Amino acid sequence: MAGKIQLECANVIQTMHLQLDQESKLPAYVQIRNLLRQQILHGDLPSGERLPPERELARSLGVSRTTVVSAYGELKAEGLVQGHVGRGTIVVGSADWMDAQPIAWPACFSGMGRRIARYAQPAELLTLRLNSQPVVVSLALGVPDPALLPPERLTQAWEAVVERLGAGAVGPCPVQGIPAVRELICTRARQRGLEVSPDSVTMVNGSQHGLDLLLRLLVEPGDTVLVEVPTYFVGLQCFQSRGVRIVGVPVDEDGMDVERVELLLARYRPRLIYTVPTYQNPTGATMSLKRRERLLALAQQYQVPIVEDDPFGDLYFDEPPPPPIKALDRHGHVLYLSTFSKSLAPGLRVGWLVAPGPVVQRAALLNGMAELHPNTVGQHLVVEFARRGWLEELIAQARATYKARCLSMNAALQRRRLPGSRWAVPGGGMFLWLQLPEQVDVQDLLAKTVQKGVAFLPGSLMYPTGGPRNVCRLNFSVPDETAIEQGITTIVTAARQLLRRPAEAPEGQVVTSPIV
Repeated sequence: MAGKIQLECANVIQTMHLQLDQESKLPAYVQIRNLLRQQILHGDLPSGERLPPERELARSLGVSRTTVVSAYGELKAEGLVQGHVGRGTIVVGSADWMDAQPIAWPACFSGMGRRIARYAQPAELLTLRLNSQPVVVSLALGVPDPALLPPERLTQAWEAVVERLGAGAVGPCPVQGIPAVRELICTRARQRGLEVSPDSVTMVNGSQHGLDLLLRLLVEPGDTVLVEVPTYFVGLQCFQSRGVRIVGVPVDEDGMDVERVELLLARYRPRLIYTVPTYQNPTGATMSLKRRERLLALAQQYQVPIVEDDPFGDLYFDEPPPPPIKALDRHGHVLYLSTFSKSLAPGLRVGWLVAPGPVVQRAALLNGMAELHPNTVGQHLVVEFARRGWLEELIAQARATYKARCLSMNAALQRRRLPGSRWAVPGGGMFLWLQLPEQVDVQDLLAKTVQKGVAFLPGSLMYPTGGPRNVCRLNFSVPDETAIEQGITTIVTAARQLLRRPAEAPEGQVVTSPIV
């Protein structure tokens, strides 16, 4: 009888075609588990089939019995086989295993995981697919013109970095960033009136990343923050995804209306004040020096930190802007963020945070837990560009180019002025804020302009709730003068058509297809 059982086992093993790869780095038990799992799921080993006894299979394959026991144990843990006393190891079959219900992910998400689906990617900011019309002119972006960065300079800079550093060019770096780039940040900051030491600087992958780090350090769900309205829409999404209460402070031609801040500080006791005081995104407004001084005084009085986001400070057209609020700060109330993403290239992801020691240390530690260290390659490239004198040259070229394009946009709007429309020419940055007649809903306007290949950013995205429907942000850093002329002509023409449209258009009609 024993001989008959052994013969049956040998036949089963032979039909299973199990063969271990002696050259594989996978342990033998993992190879056995994988081979058996594949045959079970493919139906080659049907439900009810008995697997060979551990000892017989081990002998056949030239491995220890413990190896086979481990492989069978893995299959049991996955629910593919079951052990029965007196019957051995039986295939359960793939049906039950394959028919298992998928995990209910919505129930698994944390509070932030649920909120982020509502705020992190509004439909209007994804890929444009309205009526299958391609975008010919985009006034919706917020990046530098890539044509201003010659590819040959990137090549030369990178070759120089590799020649100097070898494999270290793509190696790790200190969690606060490469010392050379932090020295560069300090040198450039002093030119704008900031007294900064390398120890007070930590590098981040863009100022957006720095804002996220600060929010993780400073706020909890339910906390209150003061934020300019309108404001940078991705920053707004960061606040919303954290579950904080956003209290808006209006922006006018001189930036944040600081006179309202004191009442809000006394009433809400917020955790922080967020501002983009220089060439503000989206309005292009610049906070006056008087308001900067007053805002800092209020922050000191109420012991509330200011998060100063300054990505556009280098992009002035004629006269430099007022000094950053951080340059006025003597007691560590201002947390200063900036980046080369707007002045050089967004893909480099080289930004920085200037803050008091306790904040910098914790931000660096938090960043180290999440990303180990900031972007090494981008930092080395920025340093090499600075060494060659290219960094300041490219920034100066961007200033001149964007000034010309901004003036071109203003001239196009003036030539085709729509009664009831308003805008102000900024002194720098990348954006012009256009207010259209109240009867024009920019979502309806967008639906018309994209059919002609022209996209822009609806202003309602820049408000936490219930922003006006007749405002939009127009970018002039990417499109050239010809594209700007085409874009403005298309927008104004479409707006005139909407103004002549019968009033009985469906209420609440919106553009559901997204834009870039």
